[in-house]
Amino acid sequence: MDQDCPTAEVVAIKGNKILDVGHKQVSGHFKKKGTRLIDCEGRAIVPGFNDAHCHPLSFAASLLCVDCSPGVVENIAGIQYRIRRQAEQTPASRWIRAANYDEEYLAEGRPPNLQEMEEAAPLHPVILIHRSEGHCVLNRLALQEAGITRETPNSPAGTIHKDPETGEPNGVISGRNEQLARALPSLRQKELKRGMELANQRYLSMGITSLQDTTWTNEVHHYQAFRRFMDQGILSTRVSMLAGTETLEEFQNAGLSMGSGDSRLRIGGVKLALDESTGRTRPPQEDINCYALRAHKDGFQIAFHVSDAYALKAALIAIEFVQQRAGRTGHRHRLEHCPVCPPEFLQRMAASQAMVICQPAFLYYGGQKYLQDVSSAQLNWLFPVGSLLRQNIKVVASSDSPMVSCNPLTGIYALVTRHTEAGQDFCARESVSVLEALKMYTLQGAYASFEEEVKGSIRPGKLADLVVLTDNPVQIDPEGIKDIQVALTIIDGKIAWEKEI
Repeated sequence: MDQDCPTAEVVAIKGNKILDVGHKQVSGHFKKKGTRLIDCEGRAIVPGFNDAHCHPLSFAASLLCVDCSPGVVENIAGIQYRIRRQAEQTPASRWIRAANYDEEYLAEGRPPNLQEMEEAAPLHPVILIHRSEGHCVLNRLALQEAGITRETPNSPAGTIHKDPETGEPNGVISGRNEQLARALPSLRQKELKRGMELANQRYLSMGITSLQDTTWTNEVHHYQAFRRFMDQGILSTRVSMLAGTETLEEFQNAGLSMGSGDSRLRIGGVKLALDESTGRTRPPQEDINCYALRAHKDGFQIAFHVSDAYALKAALIAIEFVQQRAGRTGHRHRLEHCPVCPPEFLQRMAASQAMVICQPAFLYYGGQKYLQDVSSAQLNWLFPVGSLLRQNIKVVASSDSPMVSCNPLTGIYALVTRHTEAGQDFCARESVSVLEALKMYTLQGAYASFEEEVKGSIRPGKLADLVVLTDNPVQIDPEGIKDIQVALTIIDGKIAWEKEI
């Protein structure tokens, strides 16, 4: 990813920095007593992957849940079986969490109903969370624990679905429900620690050396938790954490501003998600402008939650608003997700100088549903990465895990081939080259958090965060990219993970 030295054969590391990059004939210059030589046998080495939009604490929590993800369960009976087995190992009345179901991948094409959840674990409150985290299914005890009845009203942030004949809750809740949130017990410190240990190993096994936590509920205690996990040796990856939508003042009062921290943990900006935080799908433009102006004036990079064309327009208006009133160059404001991009917005996006933080794996995992449900004309507007690059708009890739797998190779495969998990073509003209896709997961990711001078490419003086791959994505048939594995992950010049042979 270094334009001055696109390829090389030898990387020399001293301490936690890259000392030099060159060719085999000069490798002898670096050999001294105590030098360790690792022969990668011709495999490809790339900069450590940077997941520029993810939710590490939610991911850690999800790894403690009963896994009901596609590929693990095929039908509702499979979900019941896995919950039932967990119930056998769990004291009665203690909550059981299950996660990652997706009705699109179930044989029945629907989530389990209240009765089916009841059959799985009648003596435990059970919550089954959709892999998008936008929906969940409860059994009767869980509804009782949360105090949710036929009289419980919906809120702007969430909907309690009810049986059309009886009016009783059918167990499905969409969006947020404050009563449910209060009823769910928090994870114990021991549990969260175990979840983060599992998450850390998952990240390292996929070559992820840097994370950008874009959770809109982030508070100062989350920042402190990351520091604690790092100090305890539980979390190896670097973290750039965005302040939450409603907690900017809390961070400032704690003395944390844009860029506070170090190379391991830093404040990377502020998340602006008034739709998520208020439950209003279309919050007033004035509110968006006001919040954005305050963050912008205080020197923060703003990450706008952009879920559709309406939100994209609102974000662009806000960026134009703050630049008119407090213009500054190099703001690097971000459009998070931006899955829908009508062509008439492209020039305006380029003029805003904002970057797009996309999740290409959504194409792979959700492309089949898009092809079924979206009109042929609008399909051209979905994840138009090629068009964005042609307009010189910076594009950064990420996962949004735990919504989908955080494996960067899956995202790179989707960017290059534009193929769904079922093998269908998805607007092939929006594909990009392998090198462009790799750049989105490395150097562009570093750029998104103002860290391109210290990481993101294999260049002398930068942090020694490297990944050795089992195959070279540039040389193999693109169809094989999704099957590439990580052989070795190096962080700070030390081997953090190695594939068992």
